[in-house]
Amino acid sequence: MTRRALIGVVTMLVFVMGIAYAVRIAAVDGSRLLFDSAWWMVFATPFVGMLAAAFTKRRDPRVEGSRVLRHDDAAIVEHWTHGVGTAVLLGSGIALGFLFVPRLISEQAPVWGAMNIHFVAAIIFLFGTFYYAANTLLAQHRFAEHLPTKNAFTFTVQHYGHLLGVKTCHMPPEDKYFESEKMAYIMALVGSVLIIITGLLKALAHVVDVPGAVMGPANLVHDLASIVMLAFFLAHVFFAAILPASWPVLGSMFTGYVSAEQVKKEHAGWYRRLTATSTRDCDGDDSSEAAKVHVTQLRNS
Repeated sequence: MTRRALIGVVTMLVFVMGIAYAVRIAAVDGSRLLFDSAWWMVFATPFVGMLAAAFTKRRDPRVEGSRVLRHDDAAIVEHWTHGVGTAVLLGSGIALGFLFVPRLISEQAPVWGAMNIHFVAAIIFLFGTFYYAANTLLAQHRFAEHLPTKNAFTFTVQHYGHLLGVKTCHMPPEDKYFESEKMAYIMALVGSVLIIITGLLKALAHVVDVPGAVMGPANLVHDLASIVMLAFFLAHVFFAAILPASWPVLGSMFTGYVSAEQVKKEHAGWYRRLTATSTRDCDGDDSSEAAKVHVTQLRNS
């Protein structure tokens, strides 16, 4: 088993065991909500995520023969902990009800079970989010590559037209991330920040008496931000996982790699950057010559 697979299996086991424990303890007479008994984990997890990032050795994208390293191990951990955490938070939040969404459960054991599941998902979400944030701060170009450029609107129209078959245009020279993804990233970023701030306040209210003048607006903002995240999540799943055109890149979120031909076709701008600059692997070996040979092979094919 590869290290990447091992990390994935261990992470999934921890998450499943956490969910199982959350459900079981909710049915125990006299038990307390995890937000009451283990509240400190909510505030400790962000520091654990940042500490893990400090000891993480990142690998930049690079051409490796007929494939391109798109996501290293850390990027995959970030994505799935944040993504799975978000999905379960949204699911348990909907079950508990918010704003105009009616509560789907009413008896104490199911409600407490959903609250405890919400707690476990919050831990996973916070770890993934702060692990990503710290990695981004340590290498700021990783944040810049997510930000929209002056081509954002034009490229987004062409991109979705291409995916939905509305227009027969060629894909624009996109970078590593599509301009449409970059625009959606801003929405996800704002939604995540608001959810974290208000979520920490809600968790704190289980320990200390937070004034109603603070909790009222915090609850409202938390619910509104959740709707924003739900819209982003559904769109992300549809365009990144359900549409067949996205499947080649979806695979990179498991393996880390995408074919060089796919990158050249769909991310021409990024491919030019990868093959025009010298890259070094984690051992310091120069791979620019290999990239040049690969480019020559593609041109002659």
